Amino acid sequence: MVEEYRAFGETEYFEMYKEALRDFKGYVLKLKDNIKGCDGWVPSYTFWLTNMNDKILGVVRIRTSLDNEFVRKFAGHIGYDISPLSRRRGYGMTILKLALEKATMIHLDKVLITCDDDNIASKRIIENNGGIFESEIFKEENNKQMRRYWITPDSSALRR
Repeated sequence: MVEEYRAFGETEYFEMYKEALRDFKGYVLKLKDNIKGCDGWVPSYTFWLTNMNDKILGVVRIRTSLDNEFVRKFAGHIGYDISPLSRRRGYGMTILKLALEKATMIHLDKVLITCDDDNIASKRIIENNGGIFESEIFKEENNKQMRRYWITPDSSALRR
């Protein structure tokens, strides 16, 4: 997955995951530490969506609170990405649906999720998972408008 991001020139995601190429065990330990929160960041869980051959198709991060200005404004409770060669196959819908089920398990009654204004696929995925548009905010870091949505996870999905 990390190599796909490099090959497709998606430097933001490559930079986010490149440590896993050098020291996968250390990277996993860092993800475990993130559950407690560290360096001023809110506690977060990371889950991978894999196929039957254990190929990572996507990643989702679930942050347990909005007690950080960056998270509150831009990142939200849930962030996900699908590797370039796995896109346009429904995995975005699947990973967000599964993340909402996990959010319910960790007692998040309402979650904030964001996407770039020009990311039509994510906008559709969020709205199809019950996302209610709240507002747009400008993110100077990448010079883009971001859309902010709220989703109330359906706790009844856990009983199915």
